[in-house]
Amino acid sequence: MKLTLALSTLTSCVLSTHALRNSDNDTDNHRRSLATVTGACTVNNFSAAVGGNARLSELLGVPADGLQAVLTTKCEEASAATTDFVDSIGKGPQFMKNFFDGGSEWNDYKQDGDKHVLSADAKIIETNYGMAKTTAFSAPNGGANDKYDGYFSNFLYYGEECRLGIIECCYKSTRLTDTLIDNAEMCAMDLTPAKMSNHIRDKSWTLYSATDEDKTYCTGFAWEPNSFEEKVRFNTLYHVAFKEMLMGKGYVKNIPGAPMCGCIEQMPIITNAACTKVIEGYNIDDTTGAITMNLSWKDCEQNLLDYYKTLTSRSATEDNMVAEKIVGDGKCNDAVTAFMNEKMYVRMEE
Repeated sequence: MKLTLALSTLTSCVLSTHALRNSDNDTDNHRRSLATVTGACTVNNFSAAVGGNARLSELLGVPADGLQAVLTTKCEEASAATTDFVDSIGKGPQFMKNFFDGGSEWNDYKQDGDKHVLSADAKIIETNYGMAKTTAFSAPNGGANDKYDGYFSNFLYYGEECRLGIIECCYKSTRLTDTLIDNAEMCAMDLTPAKMSNHIRDKSWTLYSATDEDKTYCTGFAWEPNSFEEKVRFNTLYHVAFKEMLMGKGYVKNIPGAPMCGCIEQMPIITNAACTKVIEGYNIDDTTGAITMNLSWKDCEQNLLDYYKTLTSRSATEDNMVAEKIVGDGKCNDAVTAFMNEKMYVRMEE
């Protein structure tokens, strides 16, 4: 990315890195800049960003053979979870829980002229998006989990955080227009795993009878165990649920009986879901050698199920379990039949 930085003695100066100004009391008028590193925390990636191994050694103050060890430590520090995910929107744990269930004021209001303008109602999302790129979020708490074990149930499955390694969001409405892109069909759902979202205490399930007028949009992201993607999963959730889906598209409201966003284990059986992938990245100060995280995201260029199958550390059993939740276009009827058979029901002959 290129920025133009105006100087008092030059009309313009084109930099290949993001320019930052030192404090006003700098007497030498020195300019600092951040070199952007896209990709994993490796010597090759950082060296390419700063202009070679010699420069990288100078910035980090270590010989060439010690660069990777120092980089690894600094990158781990930069990507360590230091901010509660609840604090990312400043609305408290109950609001965040309600939002991910599909029932907060951000979900409920419909824009009406100059009333309930989304960009004003949820302005904090845009304000804090830079933080979501640079500061790793820990699992949501806000003190709620400390007092009520499992309060953020959307991201827990029998006490473990999303064992299959997928968080999914499905939407049934939009705040901005009357047009919701339809990329999935609802098939069926076991309501029990999502009981803290739907508040149905008894074991129960539902079969959806979608019509041509029904529209559902589903999306999500996946990670491998002990990966960088897992470490920043709540940053990715911020990008997907708050920035991209809510602020970008205005998508709101949950599939009946399901949370709006949660572990795939709690979500309905559907035919398809879009997929987002986080891109690991860093900034390095070309004066001090300080390293900060710099995340970005992109489309997986395949659906969520197909992307999941590319994760080499996931087992065939896990692949099959996800395939039972995202069944593919045109396969809803067969999925419902299989779901009913598991409950010891069979279809009546028509």
